Amino acid sequence: MIDRNYQKQKILVEKFIKKNKKTDHYVILNEINIDYDTLMKILSELRREGKIK
Repeated sequence: MIDRNYQKQKILVEKFIKKNKKTDHYVILNEINIDYDTLMKILSELRREGKIK
């Protein structure tokens, strides 16, 4: 089960990628307060859903 905090982070990462058009891990980690493992999981889900390339 995915909790509410994870969903907020996912939305935040998705908005950041759409705004800045960058999927570079280091840029996202420096701008958003998120840990690496969670970021990788979110990016994987967004790619699977087709929201990012």
